[in-house]
Amino acid sequence: MCRLPSAGPLSALLATAMGVAGLLVGLGCAPVTVEGKTQRLEAIKAAWTVEVSDVVALGPYRAATLTGKKGSWQLYFPRSGPCAELVRPGARPVYRFDGPFGLLVGDDRMVRCSPVGIGSLAAWRDQRGRRRSQYLVPREQARFSPVPGRTGDSEAHLLVRGSFPLALEIRWPEPMDAVAVLPATRACREQLLRRKTTMEFRAEGPEVLVLRGESGECPIVGLALPLAL
Repeated sequence: MCRLPSAGPLSALLATAMGVAGLLVGLGCAPVTVEGKTQRLEAIKAAWTVEVSDVVALGPYRAATLTGKKGSWQLYFPRSGPCAELVRPGARPVYRFDGPFGLLVGDDRMVRCSPVGIGSLAAWRDQRGRRRSQYLVPREQARFSPVPGRTGDSEAHLLVRGSFPLALEIRWPEPMDAVAVLPATRACREQLLRRKTTMEFRAEGPEVLVLRGESGECPIVGLALPLAL
């Protein structure tokens, strides 16, 4: 019997993280057919009002916390276009299932904004499920380059773009071409100079994907789909 993740801060959101069809396959669920008719899951039709807070700039992205009846989570959005109107402190758009990370819809239903990434990686890992690995602590080689001039507010974060194979462990849709958000620590700045390093996936704890170097560990705090920079 196929079961969706239990309710939690990201369970409903992550139910369509790679599209409805991709989720069902990823969870080992196939559409249920009775007498030739496909039964649609009620969760797929869900929509609810969320409040936007903690909005910060991350290069071409805008990170924001959405809080609603399903809890709170952090998503990344483009800074320009309709997202500039919907993703602002105090805004109360409707979140609904549509696309890889859902969709925000304005009051008039004409203004729409699609998230392009997520900063709540631990919740993604814990509630969406992971790919099975034969290794206790999976390790792979990550290759990346800095996104020039792209940092967060007060240079608290760094952006790098490249291949992060272990993102497959949390079923990220595009692990071979992703933008990773890193804290601007000494260890992370060292990784920017090396441009390739060992990365680890951790099945438990607050850190999910970690870059390892001589100066210490550099946790990836978020992943986003690349935008035209």
